[in-house]
This record gives sequence, C-alpha cells and structure tokens, in this order.
Amino acid sequence: MIIDTHGHTKDVNYPINSTEVVDAATMIDAMDRFEIEQMWISPTSGMVNDCHEHNMIQYKNFKKLYPKRFVNFAVINPYYPEQMKKEIRICFEEYGFSGIKIHSWLQSFFIHQPGMYHIMEQAIKYNVPVLFHDGTPPYASTLQAAGIAERYPELQVILGHAGLYDETRSAIQACNLHENIWLCLMGTTIGETREVFRDVKRKDHLLLGTDYCCGGAGRIPESIIPNRIDTVKLACPSDELYEQVMYWNAKKLINL
Repeated sequence: MIIDTHGHTKDVNYPINSTEVVDAATMIDAMDRFEIEQMWISPTSGMVNDCHEHNMIQYKNFKKLYPKRFVNFAVINPYYPEQMKKEIRICFEEYGFSGIKIHSWLQSFFIHQPGMYHIMEQAIKYNVPVLFHDGTPPYASTLQAAGIAERYPELQVILGHAGLYDETRSAIQACNLHENIWLCLMGTTIGETREVFRDVKRKDHLLLGTDYCCGGAGRIPESIIPNRIDTVKLACPSDELYEQVMYWNAKKLINL
C-alpha cells in the first residue's frame, strides 16, 4: 500500500475561471486503482481565493466523510493577520486538521516575516507538520524553507518537492543538516531521485507525493499518479527502501 503525502482537492476558480470540481469519491476511485491507502490533501483553490471557505469545504466533503482516507492540511493566509489567527484555531480545534500547507509561490509572500513566524509557532503548539511548496524562487526557494526549519528545530518541516528540478541538491543538504526536515519526492526526475536516495543520510525522512489535483485546465488529475510512483520505483535501489518511502515513513510522521 501507499501513502501519498502531497495531494490536493480541486475546487472552482483554480486555474482562473475554472469550474471543474473533483469530488472525494472520484479521488478515492483513483486512489484505490493505484493502491493508495491514504492521501494528505490541501485545497489548491484556497491558496488563490478565500482560504476559510475552501478549508471548510475540505472539512465537510473530505475530513468528515472519509476520515481515514484523507489527512487534511489547512491553507493559511498571512496577509490577513486576525483572520489568520481565527482560521488556525478553527482548523485545529474544530476541524481536527493534521497539518499546514504553505504555498508561498502561489500565495505570493516571503516566508521569513512575522506573520509566517506566528503560523510556525502555532504549528508547534498544535504539534502538526508544515508542508512547504519548494523549489521555485524567489518566493519558494528550498533554502528559504530550510531556514524556517533552522529557526524552529522543534517544527516538523516537509519540503513538498525535494527541491524540484533546480534545487534538489539544496534539499539534500538541508535534510542532512536539519533533523526536522523531510523530503517529499514530488517533481524530481528519475536521476535526481536517485541522487536523493544515494546522498540523503536519513532514509526515514523520505516520502512519496503526487501533487494529485494540482494540474492545469483540461488535465486529467490522476494522470500524474503513476508517473510519480514509477519515478520512485525506478530510482529506488531496493524493495525494502521502496516500501519504507512509499508507506512506513509517512505512517511514522502522521499515524491516523
């Protein structure tokens, strides 16, 4: 079985003017076909629209209906400080979410600022990991997110793309330097993924992600799933490590 640690819900208005919605039943059908037991999700539309509305939609349509299949990450907007504080409380005290997703590239903010520090401190308070979109400067550089891990050593930081195409080696270096960083293998090429397997010291800090439902207009969301699974399978040096990365490392990080 597989735990996909980087997925999304697809609702209206992402991309711009999109009316496409992918419901939980459709996602579960795809998950079952690819033997994905559980998916960690956040609302992509909430990154470019009202995060409160889309966190609530995710809670009602995913968390409440399928609590074992979906692990829910809240999207928080630091541009609105008072609403941000209220939204954090709602997501963790009322909804029972399990993490925070930061996509500073789409949300357009620099992650080293007081509002972001408050979000990180709340993540520590509620003992939940923070999943960062990384690998796309200037707002979402891998080492910027690593700087958050250095500032808050008690915080669990997931680099959601392990550096993507340009910053994979930065992600490897950051993971080896900071014990509170995990790398999600989503977006790296087969060669780069092999490099991660070879050079990362803590293999228990490697995770699988597919970015399911974060595609552009007209794209079949589930088409990315076999691509990511095959990339990790082809790059992984052993069956034992493959099973660890695809399931057990995630289970150890969040066990629901």
